[in-house]
Parts: sequence; structure tokens; C-alpha cells
Amino acid sequence: MLGTVCTSTGVATWAFVIGGSAALYLNARMGLIAMVAGALIGQLLVTLATTPVSTKFGIETTVSTKPQLGVRGIYIGLFLMLFNAIGWNTVLMIFFGRAVASVLDIFGLIGDSSRYTVSVVSSVAGLILIGVLVTRGTRSLSKTGPVIAGSIVLLAAWLVYILLRTHGVSGVADAAPLEPHDNRLLNYTLVVEMLIAGTFGWWGYMGGIVRMVSGARKAILPTMLGLGAAWAVVAAVSLFGALVTGEPDPTVWVPEIAGQVGAVIVLIFISFANLGSTLVGVYVSTLAVKQTQSLGRSLSWGRTVALVLAPMLFILIFIPNMIFDNVPIFMAFLGMITGPMVGVQIADWFILRRRAHMSVSSLYLPGRASNYWYLRGFNPAGVLALIAGSSTYMLIMNPYTLIPNSPIFAYTTASIPAVLMGGTVYVLASRAMWRLFPHTHTQYQNHRQFDVEAS
Repeated sequence: MLGTVCTSTGVATWAFVIGGSAALYLNARMGLIAMVAGALIGQLLVTLATTPVSTKFGIETTVSTKPQLGVRGIYIGLFLMLFNAIGWNTVLMIFFGRAVASVLDIFGLIGDSSRYTVSVVSSVAGLILIGVLVTRGTRSLSKTGPVIAGSIVLLAAWLVYILLRTHGVSGVADAAPLEPHDNRLLNYTLVVEMLIAGTFGWWGYMGGIVRMVSGARKAILPTMLGLGAAWAVVAAVSLFGALVTGEPDPTVWVPEIAGQVGAVIVLIFISFANLGSTLVGVYVSTLAVKQTQSLGRSLSWGRTVALVLAPMLFILIFIPNMIFDNVPIFMAFLGMITGPMVGVQIADWFILRRRAHMSVSSLYLPGRASNYWYLRGFNPAGVLALIAGSSTYMLIMNPYTLIPNSPIFAYTTASIPAVLMGGTVYVLASRAMWRLFPHTHTQYQNHRQFDVEAS
């Protein structure tokens, strides 16, 4: 089940967006290498940050941030998760609606004047369907995951086949990038950065996906292949198509090489991928809200689902183009705000040895009763680390313009330094805080109690 859920989640519309964007900078061979490298690097970091704690203690990602951010600081983690999930899921459902409208247009059932209205109605209907499925809990994931994953594999293989049949291996391999920079290394690093930042989008999903797995080792291969490699491979299909046609939008280049039938098949493929990814995204978002002390205890599962869907529904109806037209910028912000959190959690688990000193009961105790109250409910070390990591990202690359601010970007990316800075500042600030405020070190001073609790 885990492998199919990861695959059906990993193969999503943003793979096509990134694949088309990669064609601006790199050819087929270098683009494929850069995308796979970036996706695997990003997924490795996300896996290290989330999988050990989620599989060992059965908690989702937002709850796992309480030791690093504090009882009240956990809402920072919840914001990161919801910003991530709502943004991606909205993009997915907008593309789903557009795919439905395009299919109806191809068959002559609607005209150009009604495409926008039909796409909005289809997006809203798809989101409502997702809400109904999520109210059924994990059962909907286990039943739909294998079907979606199998369909995606077949359709992706078919896309590659028609590309090679139409243009041949040499035609794809020899196609030049569309708008490359003069610096080849910069082109390569830009694509790696896109995939790392995009893969950070799985951070909020990971706890909800793997928390029922019996051990971290069992989750490594499915997550690395399904959430890491799979979406890079699908992005490569769009990369190849964009290179040979000069058009990054798959709804444009597919009809050029396969006609209307091919376009319909691709749009159906997009619809399957989007529904599968959105289903998982809404589920883990609902789970995250449900496990907070205030909202989680006062709302039923169904009402929590409705709460999560509400902002997406608003965007789909009133401002559907705002996020969809700025996906690369959205990804840059994912790298900027999520990368430091990834670094903090890796450092906390492996360097400060949280794995041996986790107080599970304190994750659910309110206020000062929790060992993670720190200072007024916030862990200064964690907050400072997030600020430092995000600032590092902005010093290296401007997330608004996607233009590097420093020459070191070509050698380091912006996301990796943000991860390293977040983790480093967290370790140094934590140790300094323990000396200045010894009471914040309670969970480590009483480590024997928590060793028993963790076991």
C-alpha cells in the first residue's frame, strides 16, 4: 500500500510544470539527470527529517514539530504544512478543471467562451469528490491508490512511446534547451534547485503517509522511489515533449504529436494523477488539523475536512489564476520556508538525539504541563533557526524573481544552504539556551524517563 500511495501522490501536475520549466535550461540528457538528482536529494532530506519520528511514534508531521518549535510554536509547523498542501492541492484541482474543460472542448461539447466556467465548476466538483472520499479515512487511500498508480505508469509509458515514435531517440536527445543561460553550470543548478524545492512539498505529507508503517527502514525505499524518483521521471516526459515542440504546456504539445486522441489521453492522465495527489494532500492536512489541541478536539472529522477544503474552495471560485500562474515562485517559497524546518528536524533527531529523549505524552499535554512549553510556548532556538535558514535562502536567491543573488548558487543551490543553516543555528541556539535557561532542558535532564517512554 505505501508504495502505491507514494507513487500516486508523487505523480502530479506539478511534475509537468517543472518538466516544461526544465526545458528552458537543459537538454534531454542533462535535464533528466538534474531532475532525478534534485528529486532524490530533496526526498532524502525530507525522509531523514520526518520518517524516523513518524514511524517510531506514529505521529504526523505537524505534531512532530512541537519539540523544535514549542506548544504554541506548533502552529508555525501547521502553517507550513497547510501553506504547502493548500497551495499544491489548489494547483492540482485547477489543472484538473482545465483538463476536463479541454476534453469537452475537443469533443465539441463546449465552446471557448464557456471554458473558464466549465473549468471552475469541474474543479469545485472534483474537490467535493475528494472531500467525500477523505471523510471515509484511510480506506479510500488503500482502494484508490493502486488503481491510480497503475494507470499512471501505463499512461506515462504511452507518452514516452509516442514521443519516440514521432521524433525518434536522436530527435529527443539532440533537441536544444529553449531559453538557457550562458553559464551551463547555472542552468544545471537551477533545475536541481527546482526539484529540491518542489520535493520539499512532501514534507507536510510524510507523517500522514508513513506513520502506520512499522519501521523507518520499511518506508525508505517506497518514499524515495514513489515521492522522489517517480515524479522526476514523469517530469522528464514533459521535458522531452517541451524540447521537441518548443512548448512546455503538455496540453499543447501532445496534440501536435498525437492528435486529439492523444490529447484526451493525456488530460485523463492528468486528472487521475491530480485526484490521487489531492486525495492524499487533503487527508494529511485534515489529520494535521485534527491533532491540534484547540481545533482537533472541538471539530468532528467531517467538519475538519470541510475546514481544510474551505480556503481551496474560495481560491478555485474567485482567484483560480493567482496561484496557478505563479507555480515557480510558489516552489521557491517552499524551499525558503520549508528547507530550514527540514534542517531543524534532522539536527534535532540525529545530532541532539531526540530519538532517545522524546516525551510522547508531552506532545499532547496542554500549556505548561508539556515539557515543550519552553518560553511562553515557543522554542526560541527553533524560531531563530527558521529565520536564519529562510534569510540564507533569500541571500542566495530571490524567491520573487527566481534570480540568484549570489554566485555561490551555481555550486550550492539555495535550498541546501537553507537546510544547513537551519540545522546549524538550531543546534547552537539550543545548547546556548540550555545554559541560559536550564528549565528548557528538562526532557534531556530526565532522559531515563523518556527513554522508557520512547521504547
